[in-house]
Amino acid sequence: MKYFYYACLCLILALIQTTIVRYFEIFRGCYDLLIVVVAFLGLYRNFRESIPVILFAGLLMDNLYNGPFGLYMTSYIWLYICIRWSSVYFNVRSSIFLIFIVAAGVLFENLIFISSFMMFNPDLLLSENISYKIFTQFIWALLSGYFSIMLVKKVYNAWYKLFRLQAVEQNGQAL
Repeated sequence: MKYFYYACLCLILALIQTTIVRYFEIFRGCYDLLIVVVAFLGLYRNFRESIPVILFAGLLMDNLYNGPFGLYMTSYIWLYICIRWSSVYFNVRSSIFLIFIVAAGVLFENLIFISSFMMFNPDLLLSENISYKIFTQFIWALLSGYFSIMLVKKVYNAWYKLFRLQAVEQNGQAL
């Protein structure tokens, strides 16, 4: 049931990102919402549970957006590795860390995107518009990253308790 939750979460966030975020001016500078899922997986879930979800999210976003295939998957995998690595050195229960982890993920993903596009077109110059977009995404991530991770964590815990209770009732076992 965990994977069903993650699949639904990824599909809902991808749907929100491709429909609502694109067409409302207030959300125009919003970041990739699946970074929150990758950050949650990197902070709170184990490796075996996280990798299939990250691969699914990467394939989903690679198919939805018109870019080099594997770009989102690569950025999600590297972002997951960096979050797992940083959780060794930082306290993941700290609110300050949770605020900055999504913002750092946004910057890291944009760095991967820009470097991959510059690799294919070395004459590409970065415009002010790209810098402004990265800055607004960073601000959005600073303001909403902590709350987004906490929301995903609360919904996951409620989902887990609900289906664990149903399994116990079906099997007739006591908690």
